[in-house]
Amino acid sequence: MSRQSLTLKNQIVYLLIYSKNKKKMFVEKTIEEVSAMSMTEQATYLTEKKANELNVRKAEIEAAIADAKKETSSELEVLKAELNSVAVDLKGLKEAPAKVEGSKTIGQALAVALKAAEGDIQKAINGKQETAIKVAVTMSVDDTIGAGPTQVTITDNTGIISPIRKRELRYLANVSVGSTIGNRALWIEELDEQGNPIMLAEGAEKPQASVRYEERTANVKKIAVYGKVTTEMMADLPQLISYIQNNLMKRLDIVLEDNFFNGDNLGDNLNGAFNLATPWAAGVLAGTIVSPSDYDVVESVALQTELAFGLPTAIFVNPAVVARMRLTKDSVGQYVLPVFATANGLEVSGMRVIPTTAVTGENFIGGDMSILHVLVREELGIQIGLDGNDFINNKKTMLLEKRIVQFASANDVGCLIKGEFDLAKAALAV
Repeated sequence: MSRQSLTLKNQIVYLLIYSKNKKKMFVEKTIEEVSAMSMTEQATYLTEKKANELNVRKAEIEAAIADAKKETSSELEVLKAELNSVAVDLKGLKEAPAKVEGSKTIGQALAVALKAAEGDIQKAINGKQETAIKVAVTMSVDDTIGAGPTQVTITDNTGIISPIRKRELRYLANVSVGSTIGNRALWIEELDEQGNPIMLAEGAEKPQASVRYEERTANVKKIAVYGKVTTEMMADLPQLISYIQNNLMKRLDIVLEDNFFNGDNLGDNLNGAFNLATPWAAGVLAGTIVSPSDYDVVESVALQTELAFGLPTAIFVNPAVVARMRLTKDSVGQYVLPVFATANGLEVSGMRVIPTTAVTGENFIGGDMSILHVLVREELGIQIGLDGNDFINNKKTMLLEKRIVQFASANDVGCLIKGEFDLAKAALAV
């Protein structure tokens, strides 16, 4: 029997049965299950759950309206108003655009990727096959600053794992990050501008302007590391994630960050920021500053960046320099903080001062950090297989690798400044 042939009352009963069955079929998920979902999966689940609840309430209201002899006119108006509200909410759920999945932390991305490959991992443990896993980690502040080395996971004994301390990763959160699909990144540079606009009288000949465009490329490079993992650890997903994240992956990312800073663009090395940057120059400030401080040097970097038509955003320095800046005192022992710096001393003329041990001694590099482009060719890849005597030692070899490139246009490198604090202060001094 079709729904169209049912009486109004029978249609309402049908709706109630259908809604109740649908509610019964909708399996509630635990907090752990929802947390393990991607952001898109969570949004879909919660939308379906909300729609199910609204449909049940809609059917209940319609049943109450149909049984009008038990309701007063005022109660009917209230029910009709609620029914309209429910209908609007349902329409909104149907028309709402799908949410774009945001970035995951490294741990979340590993959990999702390893959970999806659980069957393949089990086969690898049993020695039946090798397996490869791709972990899509969007590079962001959460993934670089938020994913620190002190994260721990629950174990079978004390519940605490104490990893070897490693530095926080701060580079990628301050440069331009994207992706590429080729083995070489290509960009276009403007060269040889000719002709200029001029103010002229009506009817006068207009000047011609022209510019030449040339292609530039940078090669994608690969970084990799492997480690030996017991089959017992592989069977314990939290321990496996902790090992990958806090050991193999952290060590890989630190070496990669070193290359972002110091790569010489030779062989398999990236083209590092220090290799691309323009040397610091005192310029108009040479010999004009009485008792120049570290703050004066940072301000001079901001000036040089602006004179190169850049926007000063950040400067990387060694943590010892930051401590020295904060501890600067005057002749009577009062702490000195320039009026052009923020209260914590870590922002000078709008340029953030970022401490990192990746920058050594008196060195600094900064200015308009957005001119540095880091493009990912292949996200983190994990391969599991046998190597050497793994079979008799009840182990597996886990290989991690990424493919990535860094570049900056020759038109922009004047906005990226490198130098040394002691030499710069000497050049600024009266």
